[in-house]
Amino acid sequence: MVKFGELRIQQLKKELEERNLPISGQKADLQARLREAMEADGINVDEFEFVGPETSTKVEEKVEEQRTSSSVDMNTLLVAIQKIAENTENSVQTGNRLAQQIAENAEKAVQTENRLAQQIAENTSQIADNAVQTENRLAQQIAENTSQLESRLTQQHRLVQQITENTTQLQKQVQEKFSKFENELSTLKNDEENLKAEVLQLSNRVRELQLHGPAPSTNNQRLKAPTFDGSIPFQIFKLQFEKTAMANNWNAADKVASLFVSLKGPAAEILQTIPDCERDNYEALMSAIERRYGSEHRKQIYQIELQNRGQKMNESLQEFATEIERLAHLANADAPVDYIERVKIQCFINGIRDVDTKRATYALPKRTFAETVSHALTQETASLLSKPAHKVQRVEMEQPALMEEILKTLKTIAAPRVNTTGRCFNCGKAGHFARNCNIKVNPSKRKQPTDNEDGASTSHKSLN
Repeated sequence: MVKFGELRIQQLKKELEERNLPISGQKADLQARLREAMEADGINVDEFEFVGPETSTKVEEKVEEQRTSSSVDMNTLLVAIQKIAENTENSVQTGNRLAQQIAENAEKAVQTENRLAQQIAENTSQIADNAVQTENRLAQQIAENTSQLESRLTQQHRLVQQITENTTQLQKQVQEKFSKFENELSTLKNDEENLKAEVLQLSNRVRELQLHGPAPSTNNQRLKAPTFDGSIPFQIFKLQFEKTAMANNWNAADKVASLFVSLKGPAAEILQTIPDCERDNYEALMSAIERRYGSEHRKQIYQIELQNRGQKMNESLQEFATEIERLAHLANADAPVDYIERVKIQCFINGIRDVDTKRATYALPKRTFAETVSHALTQETASLLSKPAHKVQRVEMEQPALMEEILKTLKTIAAPRVNTTGRCFNCGKAGHFARNCNIKVNPSKRKQPTDNEDGASTSHKSLN
């Protein structure tokens, strides 16, 4: 047994031939080619042992290398022969040593082959025993599976018999039910014909009632038709009129007559614009009134009123909320309910007159319009209760003549006094002024200049 690095050129070529690889080239090329092939097969090249002589003489290796090389010239061969002659003695000694090693390796190889043969025999016997045991187990399993399959087949056969029996029974039941169904269908057809006759009679009766109207009943109180002059929304009038017609069981002619009577004032003038051929048509009359007083063409007006609507001076929050709700529904009749609810809340808060109430309502928003109005009313009540109470004294209005006299007196008091007479305002004597007067006079007894002395009206009148 030899390693990869100890292989000779002939052994390398032999290994390459076994793997169907090219054998041309030098020893290094052959080793590289064999290494790639063995590594591709997953073999560790350095640990793998090859069968053959372990060593060879250097002379043989050199000769073999020189034989395989096609590019060596004659001079190189002569030099190699000289070197071979020089190293012959050394190679003889080396050959003897190699012969001994080969003999020893041959004995080891024989021993190894014997051991491998024993191991192979033992493994073969074990494999045979395992195979027999495996066959026995498979045979048992096959027998068990066969018995299970047979039992399942018998069960399935029984199920098939039961299914066939049930199928026959179901067919009998279906035939019986089908015969019953045919009988019932025939009876239903007869009933249908009878019902059609009754429906025909009822339709004839309804047609007669529509043409002639029901007989008036003295026991039932009839409702009075509402009037319409254009001052109320048309949708409200239409709803009231339809409900009244339904309660009174009016036919088409009764509706037309009642509608003619209900129109008052400017609304009654529409009757002049309706052609004679359509005056007996209730739908045409109602459409003409709706074109004139309907809310479709007034939506923009209602929207502008809603945007500009604010709480008036003496208007309560409840009245303001009712007006906002009315305008919101008129301005957004076709809009979703959630959108109308948001519009009502926003316009109501924007139009609140009291600043504190508006701020409190903005600070704590509510989900619905009713909750918002209730919250605003609560805040308004709380703000009114928290304000201090001021007592208002009663003020009586004086007579106009007395008021003029009081105003004149106030003007004379408020006017600056100019000393034109040269008299003292303190003692009333001439020759000095009050600021230079040394006489102490009681203010209540102080002498005032007369009208003749100062030429001006300086009389003081009591305001009490």
